[in-house]
Amino acid sequence: MPKSHAAAEGPETASAGYRDDVATDLSAGSPAGDPSAPESLTPAGGTGVTVPVIPVAREESSPDAGALGAPPQRYWTHRRIAAIGVGFVLAAGVLLRFFSPSHLWLDETLTVNIAHSPLTGGPGTDLFDRLRHDGAPPLFYLLLHSWMQVAGTSEIAVRALAGLLSVATLPLAWLAGRRVGRMAAERFGLGPAVADRTALAALLLFASSPYAIRYASEARMYSLVVFLVLLFGLLLLRAVERPGWGRWIPLGLTTVALTYTHYWTFLLLASVAAGLAWKARQNRENPQHRRAYLSALAAMGFSGVLFVPWLPSFAYQLTHTGTPWAPTVHAQVLLDTVFNWAGPSSTGALLALVLLGSAFLGFTATPDPQGGHLHVDLRGRMPGRALAAFWLVPLALAYLLYVAGGSAYAERYTGISLPAFLLLAGLGIGLLPSRRVQAGFLVVATVTGLLGGLTLARGERTQAGQIASQIDQLTRPGDVVAYCPDQLAPAVHRLLDRKPGTPIQEIAFADPDGPAFVDWVDYARRMKAATASDFAERVNRLAGPDHAIFFVRADGYRTLEGTCVAISDQLASFRDRTQVLPRKSLLESAALERFSTIR
Repeated sequence: MPKSHAAAEGPETASAGYRDDVATDLSAGSPAGDPSAPESLTPAGGTGVTVPVIPVAREESSPDAGALGAPPQRYWTHRRIAAIGVGFVLAAGVLLRFFSPSHLWLDETLTVNIAHSPLTGGPGTDLFDRLRHDGAPPLFYLLLHSWMQVAGTSEIAVRALAGLLSVATLPLAWLAGRRVGRMAAERFGLGPAVADRTALAALLLFASSPYAIRYASEARMYSLVVFLVLLFGLLLLRAVERPGWGRWIPLGLTTVALTYTHYWTFLLLASVAAGLAWKARQNRENPQHRRAYLSALAAMGFSGVLFVPWLPSFAYQLTHTGTPWAPTVHAQVLLDTVFNWAGPSSTGALLALVLLGSAFLGFTATPDPQGGHLHVDLRGRMPGRALAAFWLVPLALAYLLYVAGGSAYAERYTGISLPAFLLLAGLGIGLLPSRRVQAGFLVVATVTGLLGGLTLARGERTQAGQIASQIDQLTRPGDVVAYCPDQLAPAVHRLLDRKPGTPIQEIAFADPDGPAFVDWVDYARRMKAATASDFAERVNRLAGPDHAIFFVRADGYRTLEGTCVAISDQLASFRDRTQVLPRKSLLESAALERFSTIR
């Protein structure tokens, strides 16, 4: 998990008192009663391996001595080049978060339509009742509701909120990276430069993360999840190192904010709660440390009182909504998640390998303070061990929940674990004793990350714009637009030019809430109960002999196997069929067919 930053309280050292002992104990896993005790470079059992790395000048070298032994003038030249590179990565990462030429796809359109609903208005019309039928908690929708009242409902405007939240994550990433690096430096007897380098590495990895860029340019809650996870980690460490109401209350509020943002955050919170309980058990002989862990755990638990008002809606969603669209996944999805975070194509694969290698070093490596070597302990070293746990345990729980049939495993949900993984990779880079090697890792990671982010940001996500344009050009007043599945309707419906006096009729398969919304309540049962022939006959009657039918169709959706093609064939038995647009290979795509008037 991300660690907190307490720069306002002055430098922290291993001997700075009770608060530092507890914080070190939490992150470093040292024995109770001696949290700052150094670990042997060669652990018992012979599992250690010494890995030679390029020898370099000591971190404590002054600017006068020059970087890597270089003359002062060359040192400052290197500093300027590094500053320009860092500035470029940050600027590019921020700009890409607000760059997406794609139209809104289904998830975004539903989010905007729900958030645009009134806060009150009765069953089936207000924001909260819409969410009961959607299956999501309300925090991001309420934020977007307020945001749209100021910024409007254009595609740029509704996506800008997620972009701003993602930019706000960057200083938190630097603070968390600095805290993680400081803890490692104190534990291993290293200089303070490790904290600064880990902070910089974490900042650049977050800035250039393809996942962060992709979901910063999407009107969904995933950027908010990453922001709150980092904030939660910082507040958790502060609450543990110096317990008190001034730190418990922010921790509790952030905990409940996570639960009101996305239900997968329960998996992360459960992992953290288990970790706190385990640390309290380890510190049975140290009452102060034990109370610190238990009080933080209690602050998280008591914050659940604020979730009580949402419990009826949550219970209804749990029993009636789900993820009928969920694809099949297998156990290797835990590794696939990292490659998905890293973006598409060969640049994504290279970035994933660099990040995994860096994370391995963050988990296992201990630099030799006296020389340019790394000692690797395959059992893991703290704080890397804690970060690895908060990266992998929530994802493992999510997979087990999927296997049990309780939820989909979707890459976009995995932002709950991204901060811990990137901090672990940043720690691995920060621990490298060679500045040249550190720079090499960061150059490869940031360049491939920005390239992957650009590919994801500029790509079209939906065919809705092309379909809506054709419908606007070809339809006449009274023509019918039908959708199968109903999930295609919201994105196209949003883009149709519905001129006054020239209405078209829209109808979605087996969904009375269409075309602007999708009702996910008992979705699979409702889809299986509906028949292609009944829907085709209804559409045919709605059009009558004098109006054409435009059918937006995509085959292969789960719970609808064969249904949409059967509707098309049934309509073709009534009217002449013409394909207007073929289906493309996009995140959300469909074919457009026209069925003529009856002669």
